[in-house]
Amino acid sequence: MKKLVFLVYLISFSAFASGQLTTINPSITLYSEHYPNLHAKFKGTIVFENGSGTDMNEWKSNHQFFQCVQQMGSLFLYDRNGLGKSPPDLLLSRQHPITGKLVSANLLALLKQRHIKPPYLLVAHSYGAIYAGYFALKYPYLVKGLLLVDPVPKSFHFSKELMQKYQSGVNEATKQSASYMYKHYKGSEAEVTYQLLGFAESKRSIKQLGSINNSIPVIIISSTSMEKEKRIEEDWYDSQKQWLNHNPNSKIMRVISNHFIQLEQPQTVCQQMKKIIAAIE
Repeated sequence: MKKLVFLVYLISFSAFASGQLTTINPSITLYSEHYPNLHAKFKGTIVFENGSGTDMNEWKSNHQFFQCVQQMGSLFLYDRNGLGKSPPDLLLSRQHPITGKLVSANLLALLKQRHIKPPYLLVAHSYGAIYAGYFALKYPYLVKGLLLVDPVPKSFHFSKELMQKYQSGVNEATKQSASYMYKHYKGSEAEVTYQLLGFAESKRSIKQLGSINNSIPVIIISSTSMEKEKRIEEDWYDSQKQWLNHNPNSKIMRVISNHFIQLEQPQTVCQQMKKIIAAIE
C-alpha cells in the first residue's frame, strides 16, 4: 500500500513536467524541462547545470537519483546550445566564445521567459560549476544555495595532455565558422572547443566577481577518480575548496566514486541536497 501511495505521489507531479524549446533572442533557442512540485517545502526551484559536453540526461538517467530529487522541490533542467535538444549557437567565434557570462545570461533569460520561480538552488556538475558559480556571483539575490558535484575549481589549468587532445579543434574554431564546427564535430566536441576559447575570460570574470555571498551555503562533493586522472595541473580536491565561502553550512566532502557521482552514488548527492535545502528553508 505504501509503495502504491508513493507511486501515485510521483506521478502526481511528474505528469505535469513540461518540456519546450524557447527562443530567448534571434540566435539562441534552448530546450528545457520543468518539473513542478507544489507539495515540497522548498518553494523555489532547483536548477541543474550540466557538465561540459553533456545534456540533461546526466541527471535523469539514474532513476533513483531523479526520483529522489523530484521529491525535494520543483526542478528545472535545460540543454546548453548544441547539446541534447538545443540547437547550436551559430554566432560563436574566436571573438565570441562560450564563457560564464554568456551561459549565465542565457540561463537567466530562459528562466524569466519560462516564468520559473526563484529563489534558485543551483546544482552543477564538473565544468558546469563555472556557469553556476558565475550565476551565483552575478545574481546572488536569486540564489539560495549551491550544490557542486565534482566541480572544476574557480581557477585552474588543464593538463597538457588534455589540451593536446583538443588543440586541433580549437585551432579550427579560430578560423572556421560555428556552422562549420557543428557540422564537422559532435556537439559535445564543438562545445569544448568554444569553452576552451573562452576559458581565460571565464576565469578572469569570476575572479573579478570575488567570493560567493556568505548567505549562500555551498556544498561540494568531490570524487576520488579525478585525483587519479590528473586532468588539471593543480591538486583536484584542494583546488575545489576555492568555491567555499564562510557560510556555516558550506563544506567539501570526498567520496570514492567516478566523476559522475550522481550516477554512481545517487544517495550521497541526494542526501547532501536534503541538507542544503534544510539549511535554506
